[in-house]
Amino acid sequence: MLLQKLKAFFFTSSADWWAEFRQWEQLCCPQRTTVRLVFLFLFFLLLEVGVLVITLLYIPSRMDTGSFFLNNGVPVILSIGTTGCVMSLTHMLSQRARIGGMGSTMQHFDRTLQQLDFRLRCEEVTYWTTGWSLTVLITTTLFSIAIQVFGSMVFNNLNTIILVAFINITNFPYIVFTVWFIVCELCVTYRVKLLHSLLDGEMRSMVTTRRMDKIKRPSHVLAGLTDLYAELSNAVEHISAVFGVHVMVTLGAYVTLLIFCVFSYYRAAVVLGEIETNFAWLTVSWSLYNSCYLLPKVLFGAWIRKETDRLIKLVHHHLRQAGEQIVQDQLYILSQQLEHRSLSIRTGLFTINWPVYASVIGFISTYVVILIQFDSKAMDIASKANTPIVPSP
Repeated sequence: MLLQKLKAFFFTSSADWWAEFRQWEQLCCPQRTTVRLVFLFLFFLLLEVGVLVITLLYIPSRMDTGSFFLNNGVPVILSIGTTGCVMSLTHMLSQRARIGGMGSTMQHFDRTLQQLDFRLRCEEVTYWTTGWSLTVLITTTLFSIAIQVFGSMVFNNLNTIILVAFINITNFPYIVFTVWFIVCELCVTYRVKLLHSLLDGEMRSMVTTRRMDKIKRPSHVLAGLTDLYAELSNAVEHISAVFGVHVMVTLGAYVTLLIFCVFSYYRAAVVLGEIETNFAWLTVSWSLYNSCYLLPKVLFGAWIRKETDRLIKLVHHHLRQAGEQIVQDQLYILSQQLEHRSLSIRTGLFTINWPVYASVIGFISTYVVILIQFDSKAMDIASKANTPIVPSP
């Protein structure tokens, strides 16, 4: 039953899909500001502000790990995540016209495919989305259990059940944005795959067709492919504009969390205390939980780049093999468009692809070393202050 509902929503070859998409678009992201949209925005905003207040006032007074950096690490991470969610809400509200642009360009893409007698089938979008949703459900359950087990040893006089419920509720806007973004990534990925299949199949069919059909049919399809790629490039620009701030802030909070995760394990190894050990396991669980949100974003972004590279190689291959001048000209125009209009989703600081993890590793290694140096200095000062002064005889 659930799979059938997802198919009805995600299958872009169905006219009913677009009617339902338009209904959701008018509900959540209308072109004009409505009372419904304002109330939805204010509801999410109040949730995040509530998290921020509790983070700054309530949680620090109930933590005592023996380290100034660990005591303030959790509030800092929560503050960054909450502030980033508020920024994402504000940015997406300002970019609601772009959200409508995503739908219109995808719709025009599919109509052009139908004119070329090529049907869109994206069952894998449904399967990946369903699998990721189940993964989020499982990791959320495990993370809630981890907070119950390890958090009770770290947070003094704090009801961890209330903390679990509050964190899960306030993560709702973040989950909505993530689902929306990865579905957009998957839609772009499989449309690039379709362009590859359409071009490869059409060029192979030239071998068995007559001379007039060898010129007329491929040139018509190549012109359509050029238009399709332009529409897809416009859709990617809209996606980058809408979700760029969300992904950028998400990565920043994730890097901060990983820094404190590694540092907390260092503290647990040095101090060998029960609180430090439980705090380390808590940050590990928290990091794994957030990895389930960030890894699909980078993975599907890398898939877009991979499929685009395959399409570029195929175009250059047929450009070298084509014998008809008109076909060569159309392939050359398509190759120039592939080179100058990228389908990679970009944020303000980076492109969503696997190399972004090299920057993540660099940030983690740099700032962990800095934190270790500061913490070692603080421990030396504390040990000297606690050393009793022996009076001279």
